[in-house]
Amino acid sequence: MSPTILMAAPNGARKTRSDHPNLPVTVPQIIEEAIACQKAGAAMAHLHVRDKDQQHVLDPYLYTEVLSGIKETIGGDLLVQITTEAIGRFTPQEQVNCVKSVQPEAVSVALREMMPDGGEVYGSKFYHWAEETSVHVQHILYDAADFKRFLSLVQQGLIPATKPSLLFVLGRYASDNLGKIEELGAFLKIKQEQNTIDLGPWFVCAFGHNEARCASEAITKGGHARVGFENNSYLKTEEEATSTAEIIAQTRDDVLAMGNTIATAQDARKLLGIT
Repeated sequence: MSPTILMAAPNGARKTRSDHPNLPVTVPQIIEEAIACQKAGAAMAHLHVRDKDQQHVLDPYLYTEVLSGIKETIGGDLLVQITTEAIGRFTPQEQVNCVKSVQPEAVSVALREMMPDGGEVYGSKFYHWAEETSVHVQHILYDAADFKRFLSLVQQGLIPATKPSLLFVLGRYASDNLGKIEELGAFLKIKQEQNTIDLGPWFVCAFGHNEARCASEAITKGGHARVGFENNSYLKTEEEATSTAEIIAQTRDDVLAMGNTIATAQDARKLLGIT
């Protein structure tokens, strides 16, 4: 059995320190929390950067500062994934500009934001550029329709077919639409029924207090987990966590109790095909 990859998501695009006083928003805070998550068991960190007003931005200079700070402290012991999340503000061109400026090891990209209907040709150019320049893309899929469209685009050659990595999102930001284990079934049904594409590792993230249960369910089915303050700040005890590192530690303990091993950053690179 392959080791389980734990990915920390400590801040996201929407929450601020008014939601949790320890949410990392400045470059030093993001670096510190990412390193704490690595020490707690995370092989990967999914990071957003913020401006002086704590607003989500696609700023290549801030990302470069964060990446440099982490590397200076722990070298390559954490695989850092930046994001192109648009939150209704950033165009596909702005998303592409950020990634091309930073050229990170890894980036998460929402299919529906990079390839909206009618934007397939432009989005395809980006995905093939990333493949050629060895920027690992994780495809964010919000529902079964997203997944089916993704598979169709891969079959058409518009998205590279080299063991794509997927993130299945359970729930939404709205407080009345928390992630549910049942939502995972729709994704896995499609995955099991298709047999034309060799898919890479898949991850789950879930909004709200069901995060731990959803993560455990995904791991028992061979998946990996993205957890943290971006989607949830509560532990299984229903107490609020002090940090994403605390949630990573809880998930690490759950994985070990299942008899699985925890992936290192080097393991994650190997599983994801990052050279």
